[in-house]
Amino acid sequence: MIDKSLWSEEEISIFEYYNYKCLRCSKPAEVIHEIIPKSRRPYTWMDVKNRIPLCVECHNWAHTVGSRNSIPELVKQKKQYEINK
Repeated sequence: MIDKSLWSEEEISIFEYYNYKCLRCSKPAEVIHEIIPKSRRPYTWMDVKNRIPLCVECHNWAHTVGSRNSIPELVKQKKQYEINK
């Protein structure tokens, strides 16, 4: 479980929405990731709709494969999660 003292109320609500699980693999989430990075979305990158919880491994994956590869997968998984919620 995350240490709630390290996160803002908005970030905690993101973790709660996804039941504290990684959007990509369902392991316990440990970080909040911006699907579309600040470099591509400088004024709205912190929008709650752009932020998802990930485990450390999936967060590393997202940064290793780069935005071009991670964005389509994460957007698809986010939409699927919302359909099934």
